[in-house]
Amino acid sequence: MPQPPPSLSETCLATAVPCDRDILDMEPMFRNFGGPGPTVTMLYGLFLENADELSRVLKDRLAFGDLDGVRLAAHSAAGAARTAGAGRLADLFGSVEEAALCGDAAVARREAAALDRALADVKILIARI
Repeated sequence: MPQPPPSLSETCLATAVPCDRDILDMEPMFRNFGGPGPTVTMLYGLFLENADELSRVLKDRLAFGDLDGVRLAAHSAAGAARTAGAGRLADLFGSVEEAALCGDAAVARREAAALDRALADVKILIARI
């Protein structure tokens, strides 16, 4: 009798790929691009480059009080993080975007302060692929 395909957790265990869905849900990338491999690695590399740059731009704009610039950078970064499966990071960028949209620089700064740690957590998991 045919066996069902392995679950994500079985795949992660078999390939030693970390599975912390709060930080990084790799299942959609693996499903769309055939599991861990050069394409997924390349796409995650591009995501990290863009996330680092958008985070830098966001913080620069925040330092200058440019909430519209903060909002635009946060919006772009949130979408990229969602696409990559980085849920916690996407939520943080989304919170910064919402605060900027509401004109609340204090909340935007508070939420932005957590971005470095969240991005570092994502980088750790991606490095293990």
